[in-house]
Amino acid sequence: MGGGYHGKSTLLKAIERGVYDHIERDGREYVLTDPDAVKVRAEDGRRVEKVNISPFINNLPFGRSTESFSTEDASGSTSQAANIMENLEMGCSCLLIDEDTSATNFMIRDARMQALVSKGKEPITPFIDKVRQLYEQKNVSTILVLGGSGDYFDIADRVILMDHYLPYDVTAEAKRIAQTHTLGRQPEGGKHFGEITPRRPLSKGLNARKGNKEKADAKGLHTIMFGTVQLDLSALEQLVDPSQTRAIALMLKKFGEMADGQYCLSELVGKLYSEIGERGLDIISPFYGQHPGDLALPRKYELAGALNRLRTLVVK
Repeated sequence: MGGGYHGKSTLLKAIERGVYDHIERDGREYVLTDPDAVKVRAEDGRRVEKVNISPFINNLPFGRSTESFSTEDASGSTSQAANIMENLEMGCSCLLIDEDTSATNFMIRDARMQALVSKGKEPITPFIDKVRQLYEQKNVSTILVLGGSGDYFDIADRVILMDHYLPYDVTAEAKRIAQTHTLGRQPEGGKHFGEITPRRPLSKGLNARKGNKEKADAKGLHTIMFGTVQLDLSALEQLVDPSQTRAIALMLKKFGEMADGQYCLSELVGKLYSEIGERGLDIISPFYGQHPGDLALPRKYELAGALNRLRTLVVK
C-alpha cells in the first residue's frame, strides 16, 4: 500500500527479479523470492486456448461456457483470469499483482456496484473474493500492490505501507480501519475456488515451418518469430535477457516433436527440463554437439507463457 511515487511498484519489480540469482552486493541482498512466484497482469488482445477460467468468469451471455474458454482477442479481465489459471496449471506458488497493470473490474466490485448490477447480471467474480480461497485451498499466496482500494484490508494477512521508499508494517492499523469502516459488500463466487484443468498440447499447433524452412528465432527480449507467427512476450515481465527468449523459441520447436496429446502442459514442460538437466541446454540447439548458441535457460513459467500466447496453439 501507499501513495503514488513512494516505491510500491519498484518494490514489486525487485521481488519479481528476486526469482533469479544476482550478483553479491548489487543492492538486493535481502530480495529473495520463491522461484515459483509469477507476475500476472491484464493483457488485452491476447489469445486464449481452452483455459478453464470459470473460477473467475461464469454465466456469460448466450450460455457460453468458460470451463474450456477460447478467444482470439481477450478483454482485460478475461486475459487476467486466463493468465492466473495458466500459471496455476503450471504449479506456481505465489502471484505478484500490481493494480496499475490489472483490470479494475477483475480486482474489485464494491457494494454500490453490487447494488446497481446484481450478481446474476455480472459474470466476473472479482479477485478479492478468490484470493483467500486461493491461499487456503490451493496453497498459493498473493503479493498485491494497491494504492486505490482499501477493500483488501479485510482479507490481507500483512499490510505493508511504502513511504518514501521505506516499508512499514501497518497491518494492525489496517485491520482497525477495516473494522471501523465496514464495506457493506457481499462475497461472491461461492465457498470454493474452483477447478484447475490441465490441457494437452497437440503437435499440429507447433509447426515452425515457414515455406521450405523452419523458423524459430528471437527478435530481442519480447518477440519470437515462430513459423509464420510473430509471438509477443511483452506481458512476461520476468523475462530478463534475450538469451532466454532465444531458448524459448527453440524449446517451442522442440515441443512440436514431443507434443502428441498424451502429456498435459506441465508434464510436457517437465519432460523437456528433465532432458535438459541430463544432457545440457544445447540439446535444443540445431547445432547440438558443435556450439549451443547464445542461450540461457528460462523458467518453466515463461516457457509455458510463450506457448499459451502462440496463436496456432491447439490443445485438448
